[in-house]
Amino acid sequence: MNIEELIREYPNDMELGKQIRKMYYEQQDKLKKILGDMDGKFIYESPDGGKTITKRPFGGDVSERVLISKDDSHESI
Repeated sequence: MNIEELIREYPNDMELGKQIRKMYYEQQDKLKKILGDMDGKFIYESPDGGKTITKRPFGGDVSERVLISKDDSHESI
């Protein structure tokens, strides 16, 4: 349901607020479950086409990246 549909269905501000809060908390619960299911899993990234590989926790910030490997044999000329 989108916000326009909610406004039509719940013209009373109090009821509308209740529905929006309900939707918000349901989404937060889903997000927590997804992140919980991904606990201990990592995202692997290579910003330079495979020369350098890093990993970070799923949902983690890029500042949490850890270097996995670096291939210097493909230095550009």
